[in-house]
Amino acid sequence: MAKGATGTEVQPEENLMGRDLVLARVGRNSLHRSWVDRGNPRNWDLYLCPFQEIPSQSDLDCIEGKVIPGPKWTGLRQLLNEWSGWREYGHIWLPDDDILASQETISAMFDAARALRFDLFAPALDESSHYAHYIGMRNERFFARRVGFVEIMVPGFSRSALEHLLPTLDLSTTGWGWGLDSLWPKLLDYRNLGIIDGTPVLHTRAVGQFRDPELGRRVNEESDAILNGHGCRQQMVTFAGIGPDLRDMQLSPDELLLELVQGWQYLSEQNPKVLRWIMAHQEPFFRWPEYLAAGCPTSPRPRQLQEMSQFR
Repeated sequence: MAKGATGTEVQPEENLMGRDLVLARVGRNSLHRSWVDRGNPRNWDLYLCPFQEIPSQSDLDCIEGKVIPGPKWTGLRQLLNEWSGWREYGHIWLPDDDILASQETISAMFDAARALRFDLFAPALDESSHYAHYIGMRNERFFARRVGFVEIMVPGFSRSALEHLLPTLDLSTTGWGWGLDSLWPKLLDYRNLGIIDGTPVLHTRAVGQFRDPELGRRVNEESDAILNGHGCRQQMVTFAGIGPDLRDMQLSPDELLLELVQGWQYLSEQNPKVLRWIMAHQEPFFRWPEYLAAGCPTSPRPRQLQEMSQFR
């Protein structure tokens, strides 16, 4: 039985047991060797899909695919259409190759995704990660969250979800995949999407930097075309929090918002705008009570009154 970074024991449901797959686009500087603990067994396989020639991996328990040049999603689209072996696995994780993670963390991520019946999921990013979207960063108040957005950096899929979403890879002619992570949730009806805070991984490289301005323009235009053509947008909402017992936490909209804000305090301390973004993304999906003209009359608690009396 695997444990997440919070120490939570994740017990997979017996009827959902099965082997999982890590399928990674890798280059010479890939960190995939950190994912494997050669001294311990694991319940997932590793398939390397190189975008350039890499040193032999014969000392590593993995499958080495042929070199497919190009960006991440160009190679994955070709491989997933040509190689049917991935359909033999229960879940498939498609991480970037600059992710630092342990075998134990990856195993715990798969176990949690299976137990929570997530069809589209991702491990949260460690607090020290480079990141683009705050929703993917670890929230310290939850073991996992039910969300409306899973970034293309480290997405995982149930086999059935990947089969359903595979044709969407044809929409990314640049191979960067921007915009797909807004389309996928809509095609899954925003159900069974999750970020697993209890199994964080470290993203080690800066994001969103294009050395070629023309490529950057094309990637952004492609993303806009995907969103506009399918009537979708980034839904950075957390619908519910999940506790260490793998049960949805019974929180009112206000309580959920407070937990989110407190769990991401380390982000808002770095960038105060995060507070406004959290509120703006939660508000369309929850009803907030209006502030009454009479205000919200409140008296001190008994302990506060006792402390005040000492100064009289």
